[in-house]
Amino acid sequence: MKNFYTLLLVAGLFLAVSGTSFAQENHGNALNVFVKFGDNSSISANYEFQVHPDITVSPEARIWFSGKNNLAIGARGDYYFDRLFKLAEPWDIWGGVDAGFIISGDDDKDDFSLNLHAGAEYKFNDMWGLILEIGGGKTASGGIGVGIHF
Repeated sequence: MKNFYTLLLVAGLFLAVSGTSFAQENHGNALNVFVKFGDNSSISANYEFQVHPDITVSPEARIWFSGKNNLAIGARGDYYFDRLFKLAEPWDIWGGVDAGFIISGDDDKDDFSLNLHAGAEYKFNDMWGLILEIGGGKTASGGIGVGIHF
């Protein structure tokens, strides 16, 4: 079963990096890489595809630094409040939900995860941004990261 999850992760990352896009706008085509802190210290990454001017969806992967959890794969959806708040560049503010499967180091301890999150990004230029995100749920935690916009 773990080989299936690994294959699914590799296929998802391949599609994300292939440049396929559902819409052309500022919020899509971004690779976000985070270091998450707290009880769930980990590194995670997602690649955003815009499906509406204010909404993105992303395949997501996460690897824990310690503990019994080894890998999580899933998806997330984000709503950008920029237009609602009349927020100009270089700022982005969003809220969303993510869900996925946790592949544990213990046999038969794999689990499902559902989390809420909110974040903000300050873009230094057209390509790079600094991201802060907080969250709550089964595996959510606060983190800091970089956004790479293509």
